[in-house]
Amino acid sequence: MSCHEAHQRAAKPVCSVCNNRRPQFERNRKKEFSYAELCAATQGFSPKNYISEGGFGSVYKGELSGQKIAVKQHTYANQKGEKEFKSEVDVLSKAMHENVVRLLGSCSEGINRLLVYEYVCNASLDQHLSQHSRTLLDWPDRVKVADGAAKGLLYLHENNIIHRDLTTNNILLTHDYNALLGDFGLARTVIEDSSYSTECVGNTGYMAPEYAEFGKVSIKTDVYSFGVVLLQLITGMRAIDKRLGARSLVEWAKPLLKERNYAHLIDERIIISHDVRQLFWMVRIAEKCLSRDPQRRLNMIQVVDALTDIVEGRAVRKFSRISLNQICEKNINTEQ
Repeated sequence: MSCHEAHQRAAKPVCSVCNNRRPQFERNRKKEFSYAELCAATQGFSPKNYISEGGFGSVYKGELSGQKIAVKQHTYANQKGEKEFKSEVDVLSKAMHENVVRLLGSCSEGINRLLVYEYVCNASLDQHLSQHSRTLLDWPDRVKVADGAAKGLLYLHENNIIHRDLTTNNILLTHDYNALLGDFGLARTVIEDSSYSTECVGNTGYMAPEYAEFGKVSIKTDVYSFGVVLLQLITGMRAIDKRLGARSLVEWAKPLLKERNYAHLIDERIIISHDVRQLFWMVRIAEKCLSRDPQRRLNMIQVVDALTDIVEGRAVRKFSRISLNQICEKNINTEQ
């Protein structure tokens, strides 16, 4: 491939609707921005440019040298805040993948700690799954989002990075529903196949049992969180949803999964658009990610392979002779 062809491929828009192009930069090349530059880029962190409030600070959109950017004002009140800031810079400066948000640089000036990301144009998965969303995320797009997010997480795990805070809020979407993982304030680089103990932080609805109870972290804690995300794509509910009372989404879904009562899991908004055979396999993947025993959970290679089977139709063909109604019955033989 020539340099010109490589550049053309790299410059392909990440979103066909708004024609957003990914910024090009070298791996491990971090740019240091001045506070004045970022203040100007966001029009003084104007409320009209406000995007969201993350776990570690507010995020604003802006424009710098013609490039759309997102600027996170990192909460920096103590030593712990500084640690999270450095963690996000260190992890993301090494990450270059189509399903991971790119870090363009940072600002450490006085008490200010800011991170500069590429701008992802179509909000978070959480906003699209909300009951108040103006747009319906139909079944094919949910499958696409699951596939992209899984590939992003696999990339992190192959590079010995644990995200530790995988939620629908931290999965950002383009208008083409390409998924990009973001918000790496809790991410850590670890020795391959290792685990460690730490203070329990993050969203309780996504926490693996061993993390919530003992503070034990490994790549399998991310897998559990991904299983929760899959349940959300299937049900349209939040990990902690007021419609479920005191129960988390996982607590509510476990009896239905055990009884193979998959029909009661389906988000009523996708009744028309969903493919019931694809849904069956998606539920099975989620169930295997949510095993209480970390050793019994899938790894992300297996998850990506299974989702690819769904996307490319191989999983569906395995059930070509089974009626749609049978797949949703309680007593389906899952080994057929």
